[in-house]
Amino acid sequence: MGKGERGDMIISERVEGKLVKRNAELNSPVDRYDVIVVGLGTAGAIAAIAAAEQGLKVLGLERLSAMGGTGTVGAVIGYYFGNKGGLFEEIDEEVQRLAKLADYTKAAGVSADLKKIALEQRMVAAGVTICYSATVIGVYMQNNAVKGVRFIGANGISSAEGRVVIDCTGEAEVSSMAGAAFHKGRELDGKMQPFSNAIVWIENNAVKTFYTDSGYVDCEDSSSFSKQVIQSACCWTHQPDVFSEEPKFVKLAPLLGVREGKFIIGEQNVTFENFITGSLTEEPLFYAYSNLDNHGKDVAFESELQQDWIVGAGLWGVNFSVPIPLGALIPKGLDGLLVAGRSLGIDHDLAACVRMKRDMQKCGEAAAMAALLAIRHNVPLREVPYAELKELLMPTGCLQKANHVGLRYGVPSNDHHEPIRGWLTDEQAIRSGLASEKPGIAIWSARNMGDAIRPQLWNWLASEDELHLQRHSAFALALLGDSSAIPELRTIVQERDPFFPKSSRKYNQARGYAAIYLLGKLRDEEIIPELVNILHTREQFSNVSTDAEFINHDDEYYFQYFTFAVAALFRIAEQYPAHRSLIEREIRAVIDDPEFSLYITFKPSKDVLYNMVETIRSIAYSQFEAWQEKQQ
Repeated sequence: MGKGERGDMIISERVEGKLVKRNAELNSPVDRYDVIVVGLGTAGAIAAIAAAEQGLKVLGLERLSAMGGTGTVGAVIGYYFGNKGGLFEEIDEEVQRLAKLADYTKAAGVSADLKKIALEQRMVAAGVTICYSATVIGVYMQNNAVKGVRFIGANGISSAEGRVVIDCTGEAEVSSMAGAAFHKGRELDGKMQPFSNAIVWIENNAVKTFYTDSGYVDCEDSSSFSKQVIQSACCWTHQPDVFSEEPKFVKLAPLLGVREGKFIIGEQNVTFENFITGSLTEEPLFYAYSNLDNHGKDVAFESELQQDWIVGAGLWGVNFSVPIPLGALIPKGLDGLLVAGRSLGIDHDLAACVRMKRDMQKCGEAAAMAALLAIRHNVPLREVPYAELKELLMPTGCLQKANHVGLRYGVPSNDHHEPIRGWLTDEQAIRSGLASEKPGIAIWSARNMGDAIRPQLWNWLASEDELHLQRHSAFALALLGDSSAIPELRTIVQERDPFFPKSSRKYNQARGYAAIYLLGKLRDEEIIPELVNILHTREQFSNVSTDAEFINHDDEYYFQYFTFAVAALFRIAEQYPAHRSLIEREIRAVIDDPEFSLYITFKPSKDVLYNMVETIRSIAYSQFEAWQEKQQ
């Protein structure tokens, strides 16, 4: 293919982080395919198989020497949540069959090594052209349509033409070369969720894996990425002083467990606010299913909506379904290109839910079916007929709602969680929930009801003989923006209320610092002296014992109070600029000290420490600079 009727062919590349475009032609002879799948990982391996089994000619490009991504090379052999059903279930069943057939070492999950074999066998049988050790270095485009890719592999530089390219690279590298728009990380400082590094061992004659969250990484920063690969491998949990026979160390996973990178701006974008307001698509490709599984502990710096959910209501452990539309897989303004995997069109908040292995495998399958119909009908991807697409996604179970319809409320029980069918609407049920040690659902239900339950919340706020009811009513009112909650919230902070609700199966937040968040949300300027006092009295958090999974030592407990105090002071200062100089002076007095440090632990280890001082300083200095700019 050379010049076309609609414009000249160009090659678009990223050179030293910048997009470079130049005229080029896909000259004959060139390999031509219906679908090119770039990245044969969690989503890509399934996408290639699904497309080929529909009769399409498929090229699969993978920079590693194995396929399957996180579930194979990344050694994450179990499933967390995610929705069951889909082509991947057949692959997993084949893995179990192979394990029995070969009397293979038992795995505590889906054997990573056998899954690599099962995926390859299925892909070869379907006729996919597999090209390992291949990295895409350029994208051929005609106007806004992707027409093929340029890649480097064992044969040097090659080109391939594709009617549809599916970008499953994890970091949407093909989409970047095509000029797609992106966003990355949380709004405040661009930080993404912590990554993990897994090890494999044998215990009781079974292959098991273990991961340690190991810090933060930006996959687009090669220096940072390389540093984190090395440092995380040297963690004492991975390289102890003495290796034992039981459990017996086998290997370190060669692929980091990156939970979050950048996200495309899609033709449709799915956000956490969409879920909260119920403004979700009625034309889903698949349903993602999990809780808002943010692994970061600096929750004080997340969005206000995420903090309403996790801190104000304590709903970290509530699972929910999110329908994902085709538009979230199409980079805005581009054609011939789909994104499958964790870079699809979602926001940072929702990414903590929409990233589970089951759902990302479904995403790959759905992308393949969309490509099939675009090719069959010769239409742009955004014009693929949904009714027909739905019919293709139903037989394997790729498109089915969660087996757990509606919400699921996390509790510490043998079955890990128990179902509820929606938010509470009965006043007595809400009152009962607010008066309990598990107030989360009741707090959010009251928030949903708004003015209809506000008078009752005022009455319950005055219930001095029922402390939980009184204080949780204050939380509900604060989420409604009601200043009547302020006096009770101040008392909670002044007492450093140590109560941890049991609303969530994990990550419950202490009432004391949760109240700080709510006072900042309400812009309460009278709490400023108390918050400043917290900044300067670290010693009051010594020898504080908690039974919360979220807090593992005194420093971590203080970290929560400190960061929530800083974040609240910033919110208050936005409303009342007269306080800015005082707030800046008091915060600087602490963080400018060269000896200042604040360590947190990462999941799941209680002993791996990470110093959060640079995160705190970066956020604070950026805020101070913004204030100075406003004064000029």
